[in-house]
Amino acid sequence: METAVLFVDDDENVLRSLKRLFFEESFEVLTAGSGKEALEILKNKEVGVIVSDQRMPEMDGAQFLERAKKLAPCSVRIILSGHADVNAAMDAINKGGAWQYITKPWDDNELLIAVKNAIETYKITRENIYLTQLTIKQNQELQRWSTELVIHVQEQTIDLSRRNQELIALNDQLDKNMQFTITSFSNLIDLRDNTVCNHSSNVASFAAAIADRVSLTENEKKTIFIAAQLHDIGKIGIPDIILQKDPAALTPDEMVAYKKHPILGQSVVDAVEGLRDAGILIRHHHESFDGSGFPDGLHGAAIPLGSRIIAIADAFDRTAVIGNGSVEIPKALSIIESLLNKQFDPGLFEHIRRIIIEKTASLVLADSDVVTEMLPNELLPGMLVSRDVRTGTGLLLLTRGVVLDEKHIDTIQRSYRLDPAQTGVYVRVDKNRL
Repeated sequence: METAVLFVDDDENVLRSLKRLFFEESFEVLTAGSGKEALEILKNKEVGVIVSDQRMPEMDGAQFLERAKKLAPCSVRIILSGHADVNAAMDAINKGGAWQYITKPWDDNELLIAVKNAIETYKITRENIYLTQLTIKQNQELQRWSTELVIHVQEQTIDLSRRNQELIALNDQLDKNMQFTITSFSNLIDLRDNTVCNHSSNVASFAAAIADRVSLTENEKKTIFIAAQLHDIGKIGIPDIILQKDPAALTPDEMVAYKKHPILGQSVVDAVEGLRDAGILIRHHHESFDGSGFPDGLHGAAIPLGSRIIAIADAFDRTAVIGNGSVEIPKALSIIESLLNKQFDPGLFEHIRRIIIEKTASLVLADSDVVTEMLPNELLPGMLVSRDVRTGTGLLLLTRGVVLDEKHIDTIQRSYRLDPAQTGVYVRVDKNRL
């Protein structure tokens, strides 16, 4: 639908000049000779951008914009005035929500750019409102989605087995789709448990880094990464009141329900043949090295190595990253070290300690580095992400510290087209390259 721009000025000559200036533009131009006339237009017409004079009889620009904001809250409002009055500008911004203040006589090119930028801002605002509402609806349907996603993956797997001639190409595509689905599901798990933020992604990152340092096959490493992403999937079936409590504060009955989530998690992914090994790791990620954990009370080496890795990665993230913000990294590592041979495998501690040291060091700026905001089409392989990358509706794409490659950049560009973010991507760049 074509966006309408409304110009309000008590000087007819000014309105004629504005009509001439915007005559060839693609958007609809509306004019009003007073605030009262403009308010009547807003009652019957959707307007994306309002450009109003400040000094008008009966109702000045700030008063008009304050009333216009109630009729068209999403509109982008601009004050156009020949009087460089600071108080008037502040009123227009504070009361009328003015987006920009432009003085007369205006520069035609400056005004054209300002109005076009305002139109784009209006479109983004409307799109973000739509996407936010869509996200809320999707979150409400999370339980249904979990079943449908598993069925969808099963159907894809069965269908691929029938296409022998396309087996190699389709298996590759299936692997990509599976990872995208798992990543999306990981985000949805964090949405389900509002006591965490990026937890599934963080644990997967730490677990993958530990797995790289021990003697495992590539397939075993991949299984650990997937299991870490989905380790809390069983919490979808746990009541909100339990998820919102610290485990130490649970009643005996609540603890019984809470301890079921690793079993529920395995049950969910077990329906997908390709995720059954990951399901075993999910089931045992709350086992303790001394046998006091759950659900099966496994001890020492009887606990799968992948589960032991996920357990220590999970504990570090909950202690130092998503906790109350009061536990610093050295203290978090000290807490985990005190639980070696009790809750955690002592053979894994040095790995996670070195990983945290290296990760922290990688985020310290070198003398020649700067952090800069870039548009998705400006990104280059090798750049280091300095802030978490999220879509406009808040879904996590990449965590800080990731070194970009072509696949990362393609994911960011596609996601920003579908769900535009308010900011670009913050990366660390050698200032000599700028």
